[in-house]
Parts: sequence; structure tokens; C-alpha cells
Amino acid sequence: MFSFSLQPKKVKLQLRLGQKKIDGLPATALGLVAQTTVSKGHENATAENGPWMITLDAPSFIFVMQHARNCAFHEEVYRAYITQASNGDLDNTPIINQILKLRLKKAKLLNYNNYAEV
Repeated sequence: MFSFSLQPKKVKLQLRLGQKKIDGLPATALGLVAQTTVSKGHENATAENGPWMITLDAPSFIFVMQHARNCAFHEEVYRAYITQASNGDLDNTPIINQILKLRLKKAKLLNYNNYAEV
């Protein structure tokens, strides 16, 4: 349910990368990142020379998590990825709160103290 609300807007984050941030990314990752950059309007982007731009789609995220050597960049991408459904127009907090209320109501109707007992 929650991933569905992210799909149309998943590429909200776009980070332009310099040489320091791409350290450790394999050639295949740089090729993917260059393709993403070209699709965002930078026609001259190449895997070798950049410019490089990543989004929060799964392939980009996984490459960064597995290979990036720059700890600050690694953390920046990780935090952006894990909070993408809790900010702005993608915020799922009201949906989660409604689900929790309904689960508690169901538990009470079935004579349980909480949903974990159901």
C-alpha cells in the first residue's frame, strides 16, 4: 500500500555528484547514473566524465549502498531513501495512523487488549 503511493513520484530526490562522491561506484553503476542524467536533460553526460545524477530508484540506491566509499554521501542517500514516504505530499503518516486506529478497534471488538494479541 505504501510503496504504491511512492511509485509515481519516486524520483523526487536528484543529487548531482562530483568525483569525490562517486568513488567506489563500479562502471556499471556509473553507466546507469549517466543514463539517468541524460534522461534528466544533460545530453552530454557520460559514465567516465559525468555529470552524474542519482535518484532514489532501487538500482541507484543499491549501487550507492553497496559501493560508495564516501560515508557522508552514503548516509545522505540512505536517509533520503528511508524518509521518502514521510515528507511533503508523499507523507504516509495519516494512513499509518488510520491503520493503527482500525487495528486497535478490531482488537477491542474481538476482546483483545491490543492488535498484537489478535
